[in-house]
Amino acid sequence: MSAKLSLLICTINDRIQGVPDLLLPQQADVCYVVSFQFTAAQFLEMVPTILKERTDITVLPISGIGLSYNRNNALRHCTTELALIVDDDARYTPRQLKAVVHYFSTHPEVDIACFQAVDRVGTPIKTYASAPFDYAHRPSGCYFSSCEMALRTDAPLPAFDPRFGLGAGYLSCGEEEVFLHQAHRLGARICYEPQVVCSIPSGPTTGAHFSDDVRVRRSKGAVLYMMHGLIGALLRITRFALSLPWGTRWKFWRDMLDGIHYIFSTPLNEGVADDIPLDFQPIDFRKLP
Repeated sequence: MSAKLSLLICTINDRIQGVPDLLLPQQADVCYVVSFQFTAAQFLEMVPTILKERTDITVLPISGIGLSYNRNNALRHCTTELALIVDDDARYTPRQLKAVVHYFSTHPEVDIACFQAVDRVGTPIKTYASAPFDYAHRPSGCYFSSCEMALRTDAPLPAFDPRFGLGAGYLSCGEEEVFLHQAHRLGARICYEPQVVCSIPSGPTTGAHFSDDVRVRRSKGAVLYMMHGLIGALLRITRFALSLPWGTRWKFWRDMLDGIHYIFSTPLNEGVADDIPLDFQPIDFRKLP
């Protein structure tokens, strides 16, 4: 039986040494694609032996930084029908992986499924809806993290925008929101299912640092621009800024505006010569070099 599901694990530098903690005993229908970013040759010597020996694991070294670049590298080398976007500190059980495969087999119309994640003691990492819903009709304020997402690799999928995410520098988060929005625009059917798919360490996500990290504030403005256009984004950041304490309104509004300007003035650059802003023309991840 050939593998049906790939766990796309993205890691960087010495974090490669922790990847074996994520592995489960070999299963006929599951394999692992490890996209391993490194910033110096010395990190290539840190690849654990088990990652080289197991036949269900493919390790793909790639020089540089940027989580979105890393995810695109993993996606490009995925050969199975289904894939999970995996953080290198997430943990899965065989039952959870079987449930993912079963979900897609019983929902052939779904291209991307968003599930739930819990912390190490089983507490949900956020407030989740109790009933399934379609992304097109998602509740206000709903967002998904990468570790909650599974997808069909033959679906109309965009690349992760490398201007967003850890390692991108100017915009430190928001890549999942942009990815799902663009996939929806490309015609992918995205649904939420209230079942747990993994556990991760407890603690706030990058996006929770809006008040203390200017890159998060820029990311919020940039995401709103990608999803709602210039006028829609300006209206939303202004409304949001007015809800903030008086002493921070102008500064935080300006930071979000800087994020909008950054996307407007910075063309996508992942080996694709394209002067059209990505919000108008999503790039298929298969067309990346």
